[in-house]
Amino acid sequence: MNVMDSGESGRPLLTRILRQARARRVTADVPGFNDLYGAKLAHGITQQQTARLAGVSRRWYGNLEAGRPKNYSDAFLYAVRRILDLDDDEWSIVYGITRGRAPNAIRSGPSAHRPSPALLSLVEQSPTWGIYLSNHRWDLLACNKKVQEYFPWMSDGVNVVEWVLTSPEARIQLIDWRESWALPSMAALRVHAEKWPYDERLQEIIEKVRLDPTARQMWNDADLPTVTYPVSSSPRRLYLPQYGGKEFLVRILVLEPLELPSCRLVALAPAEMVYSE
Repeated sequence: MNVMDSGESGRPLLTRILRQARARRVTADVPGFNDLYGAKLAHGITQQQTARLAGVSRRWYGNLEAGRPKNYSDAFLYAVRRILDLDDDEWSIVYGITRGRAPNAIRSGPSAHRPSPALLSLVEQSPTWGIYLSNHRWDLLACNKKVQEYFPWMSDGVNVVEWVLTSPEARIQLIDWRESWALPSMAALRVHAEKWPYDERLQEIIEKVRLDPTARQMWNDADLPTVTYPVSSSPRRLYLPQYGGKEFLVRILVLEPLELPSCRLVALAPAEMVYSE
């Protein structure tokens, strides 16, 4: 079952993406803003300003942001993307929901190519940092011994996002679990649910996550962030019980293999080894 059909229409996600995009925009970076409103530096632009820059009425843009079905032109949608600087994930969702369709690769799910032996070797034989490779469903494809020292459950092939969002162990080991770990993971899960609505394995994982009351409440949160990957500039804290319960500060680096663009190669690096702030 597509969980977005059971009381979750997807439109709140579109609204959240556009509102957050407007809020983060710096006026000096918005094409044409200074010509219309004069040179000034501020964070956030209004619906009225967005509409005027896109060449439509405030009501027409407001319909889009509210997720109301209308005959929006591609020219208008692309103008909104340019004005709000939507990234690829945000654009795929906004366009797909608004136009009632999305590129085939997004709707049907990525092809299930196996990692090449070279890629598997890179992951499994990396000796320094904890590294793992997962697909768009967060199923583990490969991991090295170091990351299994950090997270012994990885050796059993447990789904990553399911562990983060539902495991009691995760809520202890991952410091500031809700804000630093769970909410970003849930936001990514919501985005992937929009991108691959017919992926049965992904829907199975979502159903399992939603069985947990705390996770289900987060799933329904109207103010989830829209980022779909960890930001390496923001370190996160965790306990590693096998190291005497010491608190560690790590940066999570996420890479996308060109040969498997729907997958993620994730490295957990000690924060001080990446760079000093």
